[in-house]
Amino acid sequence: MNETINQARAIFYDFFAGLLLGDLLQGREALIKTQLVRLATAPLDEASEKSFAILDFELQEKEGFQKLTHEFDELFCIPMSGDVVLPYISHFKQGCLNGDILVDIRQTIKELPVRANNEIFKETEDNFGFLFLVMRYCIEAKNFQASEKEIVQSYLLPFVDAFIEEIHANPKANLYKEV
Repeated sequence: MNETINQARAIFYDFFAGLLLGDLLQGREALIKTQLVRLATAPLDEASEKSFAILDFELQEKEGFQKLTHEFDELFCIPMSGDVVLPYISHFKQGCLNGDILVDIRQTIKELPVRANNEIFKETEDNFGFLFLVMRYCIEAKNFQASEKEIVQSYLLPFVDAFIEEIHANPKANLYKEV
């Protein structure tokens, strides 16, 4: 695959991982803004172009990044706030957390030299953000095309649309609808 395309894919995956993993989101304000600028130079379509512009505008506003982190908490973390979007493939496949698919995912990534650092990383391997981070690693390492393909075909593609639909249906989602 074209190296430029792979670099863009790695940026997209890192962008999504950084926005879907609370442990990464903190301290990433400058990086996310830089990624937005880079991604906006070649949007995939008109909808992406519009979303990048909205996100860029909102994040440039005073307290913009704090709005994003607050929305992250409201959408993905705080069950007392009402409906929460669960960014876990187990939730979408089996209706529970830490389901059998988590074991399958762990088997898939077992072949990779990347692991979750449990001391600083709190999410399980079936978290969309974690898988996006693994995808970025696979692209950058250039050695794991079979793992990339399996992660995309078996875990991301079958469930990401339902995840996106839950975000769009959630009344607390504003900026994350653009993500």
